[in-house]
Amino acid sequence: MSPLTQRSKTQYGTYLVVTVITLLIWIWAAGETRNEDTVYARVKVVTSSDFETIVFPIDDQQVAIEVKGSARSIQRLRQVLSQPLALITGSNGIPREAGDHVISLVESIQNQPVIQQGDITILTTEPSTLKVEIDSMTQISVPVEPVLTGVTLGGEAVSNPETVTLTLPSRIVAQIPSARVIAEPSPSTLSGLEAGRSQRILVPVRLPSALRPYAQSITIEPTSVQLAFTLILRTRSSTLSTVPVQVAAPAQDLGEYEVVIDPSSQFLADVVVEGAVDLVKKFEENKSPVVAFVHLTSDDLSRMVKEAPVTLWELPEGLRVTSVGGDTAQPFIKLLIRRRDK
Repeated sequence: MSPLTQRSKTQYGTYLVVTVITLLIWIWAAGETRNEDTVYARVKVVTSSDFETIVFPIDDQQVAIEVKGSARSIQRLRQVLSQPLALITGSNGIPREAGDHVISLVESIQNQPVIQQGDITILTTEPSTLKVEIDSMTQISVPVEPVLTGVTLGGEAVSNPETVTLTLPSRIVAQIPSARVIAEPSPSTLSGLEAGRSQRILVPVRLPSALRPYAQSITIEPTSVQLAFTLILRTRSSTLSTVPVQVAAPAQDLGEYEVVIDPSSQFLADVVVEGAVDLVKKFEENKSPVVAFVHLTSDDLSRMVKEAPVTLWELPEGLRVTSVGGDTAQPFIKLLIRRRDK
């Protein structure tokens, strides 16, 4: 190989190395150049692990964050913010005392460890502040209410323990003066039990409908109770969309008084009939008629009462009405009573 050829190869190699180094320096410099950009985060304020306080709102808040930093750091920040950013009470200028607070998001986010790891500077945020309410947690003891549907019991179901402990924000306590929890076995659990015997089953407890809006803020301890009861009969229910209403009164008085049922009360809606499984099934197959009767006395007629309760149901033997229109109370019927013209 001639000296000229050897020198050309050496020069080519040198050029290649210089080009690669220059390119690497350019890439590194581009990555370290500080730029301004906007990133987005889901931010929420949470309490420390002492469980003594709770923060409202509970849900994440969407925040637009204008930042300045190297392209590499901004890219890393986007990856970090793919998960919610938790601002913990009692740290980085965030209060932990109960009450209403306004938090500066620029200051609070800038002081987060995940932000300080790079060269990121928080310029502005939208919104600029976050309003939160910090409430102290309290504990109350509430009774357990056993609810067993679709069965007839011999006596009452007894819960062990009879009470459970709710841990909840103190502001909620005043809104629930008669708080309780429900222990309701599932239909599949009850269907597997033998009738005529004493039963003991473990049942999870749940919040009643009045407390469900606060479910995220309430914990229950214990989460299950043992129910003891005697199962007499498995029952079934059937809902009738409408049931006609009739009036009964002494025949001699009806000659003197005219009784008219108000149009709004001529039919009762959503009447639930309950009984043994086989009886209800037969009732549904035969489409047996059901009638609600209002019994008026001579005194009711003379006083021309404007409403009276349903006191009798025409039903197949062994069945009973358990509710009307979702209400277990005795329904009242509106009436118009007037003397007949002589």
